[in-house]
Amino acid sequence: MITIALYNLKGGVGKTTTSVNMAFLAAQAKRNTVLWDCDPQAAASWFLGADGQQKKAIKLFNKGAPIGSLEVKSPYSRLTLIPADLSLRNVEAEFEGKQRARKFFSKIVEPLSENTSILIFDCPPTLSPSTEYILASVDLVLVPIIPSPMSVRAATQVVDFFAKKKSAPEKIVGFFNMVDLRRKLHNETLSTAKKLPLQMLKTFIPMDSAAEAMSHRREPLVSYSSNGRAAHAYRRMWKEIIRIVNAQKRNK
Repeated sequence: MITIALYNLKGGVGKTTTSVNMAFLAAQAKRNTVLWDCDPQAAASWFLGADGQQKKAIKLFNKGAPIGSLEVKSPYSRLTLIPADLSLRNVEAEFEGKQRARKFFSKIVEPLSENTSILIFDCPPTLSPSTEYILASVDLVLVPIIPSPMSVRAATQVVDFFAKKKSAPEKIVGFFNMVDLRRKLHNETLSTAKKLPLQMLKTFIPMDSAAEAMSHRREPLVSYSSNGRAAHAYRRMWKEIIRIVNAQKRNK
């Protein structure tokens, strides 16, 4: 099973949009895919029409509910979802005092590996212990970055934080999102990508008016704007991510 987490310390960078589109593309590639919404705001759950289907996501942690019992079907073949809700705002309390909390989290995830090819986490924009456990356990942490100083700074803070940790993510890779090549600042930031303290994908996701319709349509962008600029970029990015993860697993 390949595990990928979408994360940035800064909100509003397109983390959930990317999570939903990557999960959709993975399923389209005939891989059994689970999108785990770990954000109490439950935006990924809402995009896939699963809001309200699971009112107590926290019971996975405080009552030991089988993870499979929390999965719900999405409207798309091979794509299921573990929905979020506001109960997850209390998840940190469930980890307090637990011995080997990281091992506890890994045990929760383990049953998914039997039938799942791709597991994607949509993480909240916080650096809490539970988020840290997720990021340290996945094959790849994918960091969306808007080409602006504040977004770049947030990504740098993530890299610096884990540089001091014994249990760090296996691989952190960034990509530029919502890129507007008409803007001088965006062009300048893209030109300095090699100076950033993390590997950057070659693919960037351009600003696309069709993306704004996602919240209205509650569908992955790639499903309704398959020939749009952003959709083509998402497909290229998906292929690039899989190449990176496969190479990583071969080199273990």
